[in-house]
Amino acid sequence: MFFATLFAYNFQRVVGIKKGNDHIGKEWLNHHKIAIYSLMLLGGLISAYLFFEFQRLTQIAIVFSALLSIGYPFGLRKIPSSKIFIIALVWTISTMLLVLLEKHIPLSQNITLHLLARFLLIFAITIPFDIRDLNFDNKELRTIPLVFGVVKARIIAISALFFCAIITVFQYLNEDINLPNLLALILLYFVSSIFIAKSDVSKREMYFSFWVESLSFLGYIFLLISALIF
Repeated sequence: MFFATLFAYNFQRVVGIKKGNDHIGKEWLNHHKIAIYSLMLLGGLISAYLFFEFQRLTQIAIVFSALLSIGYPFGLRKIPSSKIFIIALVWTISTMLLVLLEKHIPLSQNITLHLLARFLLIFAITIPFDIRDLNFDNKELRTIPLVFGVVKARIIAISALFFCAIITVFQYLNEDINLPNLLALILLYFVSSIFIAKSDVSKREMYFSFWVESLSFLGYIFLLISALIF
């Protein structure tokens, strides 16, 4: 899904430039159009080629998530409060559901909880980006920070992570995950909560584009460390 993400991300940036949408990275994007178009073309061509290697049910899920991703900068973005849910849903499909479908893994209680926790995690760590864009997003988008304010948005995000922690503990007690997984996930939720709690519009772009963006990868690092220790 790397090349599909490469295409979708740059496609949305191109559409944003053409529509003249205000964004803190708009100036940089305008000066690197050739690079953006090149990456979009590369990602699109390779994704189209690899698409036919998947099974039919997986292809349907890919098409569904692709329609959400491509349709967002057009009509879908006009649906109030849809932004964060679309992002969380697409990431959940791309990072987990596609694997389940391709490997014919049946939907069990444990798998359902994994999917829910994945959705809530992406939902939570996406809220800081809505906080970052608070002064740039159109009021009609009705993002969580626009509707509830920054403080309540942080509370909502951290509450989502708290539910993730509850799910993880339940899975451990139910012997669905082992101790290294438990510790890695709990630590990920804790660190993510810290970054969310410190998110505000005064933070520099590096805080969001590097540190917060790295949270989705940090869980893997924590898992490697936990597995080595335990």
